[in-house]
Formats: sequence, structure tokens, C-alpha cells
Amino acid sequence: MTRDELLLELKDIRSPGEPEWWLLAPAQLLLIILAVSGCGLLLFWLRRRRRRRLLRLVASELRGISTSFAEHGDTQHLSLQLARWLKQVAILAFPERQPQGLTGFAWLVFLDETLGDDRFSAGHGKIFGNTVYRRQAEFEANRMIELCETWLQAVKPRLLRQEIN
Repeated sequence: MTRDELLLELKDIRSPGEPEWWLLAPAQLLLIILAVSGCGLLLFWLRRRRRRRLLRLVASELRGISTSFAEHGDTQHLSLQLARWLKQVAILAFPERQPQGLTGFAWLVFLDETLGDDRFSAGHGKIFGNTVYRRQAEFEANRMIELCETWLQAVKPRLLRQEIN
């Protein structure tokens, strides 16, 4: 074959067609979707678990106070522990309202507002005003523990919105 014949046999280079919009194989795309979904679910679960951790800690401390009272029966110590617990939980649940500065009747009104009832200012919870710091404060211990448990249930949604590290 001559050179001219060889040149005649050459064909033009054709440009490749448009690429498919589906560059990944369906199995690869499914794996990517599953991986992203799995990561999203894991992050959601970890965040929810961390938020519930605060509620578990608070409830556990209240149970510990109750157990300690059942063992020792010291009402003065119980009243001081419950007052401290109420203040700590209020600070955690309502940081924007700054409950750490509230005392006396203002503190009882705050507790009533967050409970949605008047059991602190008009009921058995009056002791958490200033009476709790008196040596011979008389109160029904089991009612105070139940009142704190009821208050915890009322502020539970607020605690679930808070995050701790």
C-alpha cells in the first residue's frame, strides 16, 4: 500500500458523546445514600442521648437525696439538700431567667410559675422560701420530695432542650 492509500483509510476522530447524568452505578449511589443517612441518624441519636443525660443526672441526684433521707431521717439536712437541688436545676433549666438571684417569696413565685401551680407559695412548698434555713423547720418530708418530683416533671421539657458537654 502506498502512502496515499494509507492516508485515505484514516478516519476523522469523533468526539465522545455527552456524558450520562448518571455517572455512578446504582449500587454506589445507594451506598452513598445509606452512609449519609446512617451518619445523620447517628448524630441525631448522640445529640438526643446527650440532652437526655442532663435529665438523668438531675433525676438521679433527686433519688440520691431521697435515699439519703430514708437512711438517716434528718429533715434539716433533707430540706437543705432539696433547696440546693431546686436552685441548681432551676439554673440549668432556666438560665435566661437567672434564678440564682431569687430568694424568699420571689423564689417561690418563680417555682410556682415553672410548675404551673401554687404549691410552693401557698402550699407545702413554702418551706423553700426562707424557712428551710431555720433549725427546727417542721414539714412533711415525703410531700416535699413528691413536690420536687412533680416540679422536675414540669421542667423536664426545658431540661431536654439544654445541652451539656
